[in-house]
Amino acid sequence: MSNINWSQFLNNFSNTFNGVNNANNVQRTPLNQNQMPQMQQNLPQNNILPHYIAQFQQTTTQLASLNQQQITNMVKDLLNFAKNFDSFLSQLTVNSQNINRQTVLLMLAATINLGQLSSLLKTNSKEAMTNIYQMLAQYNQIGVTIKDEQLSQITKLISFVAASSLSDTQSLKTTMLMYLPWLPLTDPDVFKLEIDSENEAGGKNSDDSITILISTENYGNIKADVYKTQQDGIRIEFTSSETFPQKEFKVLMQEESIKYSININFLFSVKELFNKDKNEKTKTQVCMNTSPGVNPFLLLISNAVIKKVHIIDVKENLKEQRKEKLDGKS
Repeated sequence: MSNINWSQFLNNFSNTFNGVNNANNVQRTPLNQNQMPQMQQNLPQNNILPHYIAQFQQTTTQLASLNQQQITNMVKDLLNFAKNFDSFLSQLTVNSQNINRQTVLLMLAATINLGQLSSLLKTNSKEAMTNIYQMLAQYNQIGVTIKDEQLSQITKLISFVAASSLSDTQSLKTTMLMYLPWLPLTDPDVFKLEIDSENEAGGKNSDDSITILISTENYGNIKADVYKTQQDGIRIEFTSSETFPQKEFKVLMQEESIKYSININFLFSVKELFNKDKNEKTKTQVCMNTSPGVNPFLLLISNAVIKKVHIIDVKENLKEQRKEKLDGKS
C-alpha cells in the first residue's frame, strides 16, 4: 500500500474516466471504410474503467490498516511534495533536484522564503482536495459509492495542511512533520516550533543556528544545538543523559556528513539533569527554535538529528521487547 503513488493514481483514473466517457458520448458520424480501423484503434476500451474501479476499491479497503507514517506519506504524495526532505528543500530554495556538494553550499548560503512555503501548501492542498472530490463525483456518476470514512482521514489531514498555510510558522512546522511521518501531523503537543527574531544573545547569529529539544521514551530529554560554521560546515553541540549512546549517534550522523560531503563537528556533554526515572515511559516530543531567516541546510540536518535519535530510541524499545519475551519463556 505504501508504494502506491496516490497523486499519479488519481490522475490516471481521471484521465481514463474522461477518455471512456468521451468515447461513450462521441458524436456518431458516417465513416468510410478507410477511417474505421484508425477510429477503433484510438478509442479507449470500456473494460479499462472497471479495472480502475476495482483497483481503487481494493486500495481504499486497506486504509484502515495504515500506520501513521504511511498515511502521512500518502498525504505528502497527494500534495506533490518530493519524497525526501533534501530534495524538497533544494527545490524550494535553490531550484535543484540533485543534492551534491555545490547544492549543499548554495543551501548553506540561502534562507527559506516562508511566505512562498505557505503559498505552496495552500495551492497544493487545494489542488489535492479538488482532485479527490472530482474523483468521488466521477464514481458517483457511474453508480459506484465509496464510503466517506475510507477517505475521511486523508481529507482531514489535507484540510489541516491548508489551514497551516495561514501562518508562516505553522507552514514550516507542518512541512517538518511531513518528513518526520511517525509524529502525528495534527497533535499540537508532539512537535513545537518557535521562530524567535530576537535570539541574538551571546554574539551568535540567530540565522545560523537551530536549537532542538527531544523528549525520548528511554533516555529522557536530549538537547542539540546545530550551528553553521564559517568554514561551510556544521557544528552540533549535543547534550544527553549518560545512558544515551552518543557514539552510536555520532556514527549515524557521520553518514549524513558523507552523504552531503559536508564536515560535521560534534561537541558532546552529559548532564544528569537530563536523566529521568528508569521506570518512567514518555512519548516522543520535539521542540525546535529557529529564526525568520531559516537556513534550509540547518533545517535538513536538524531533521536528521531528530530521526537518528528516534532510531536509537526505537532500537532500545525493541531490545526491551526481546528481553521481556525471553524472560517470559524462562
